[in-house]
This record gives sequence, C-alpha cells and structure tokens, in this order.
Amino acid sequence: MGEEIGMDTPAEFRKHAADCQTMARVSLDPETQAVWKRMAERWLLCAKYAEQEDEYQRRRKEENRLKPHRRWPHDWETDIMAG
Repeated sequence: MGEEIGMDTPAEFRKHAADCQTMARVSLDPETQAVWKRMAERWLLCAKYAEQEDEYQRRRKEENRLKPHRRWPHDWETDIMAG
C-alpha cells in the first residue's frame, strides 16, 4: 500500500505567518500592525502544533509497523469448512 501524499501543513502555516508579518511591516497604523503581528504569532503556534502532530503520527505509524501482528484465536477457515 502506497504512502499518502498530502500538503505540508506546518509549511503552509509558516507561509501564512510570513504573510501576516509582511502585512504588519507595511501597515501604517500601530494598532493594525499589532493585530497582524499577533496573527503571525498564532500561525507560528499552529505550525509548531502541526509539526508535533506530524511527528507523533510518524512515530505511531512506525511503532505499528514494528509490532508483531496478532492472529485471531480461531482458525476461522477450518471452523467454516468443518461446519
């Protein structure tokens, strides 16, 4: 089974943060600058959380791959054939 290819969520969030930082730099009003800076900080926090989640999922997937697979306690095929 192939690995899913998806978007790089942390990178997307960092891009949004950079856009907000740009808007803060070009804004003339100090209050507007502060709003853009706070939004940038929030996007960076989202990126951090997304990176942690990605790492958690990667580790979990690897742990599951390394676990021995459990077998059913019955041999269902034998039970069906005997029945």
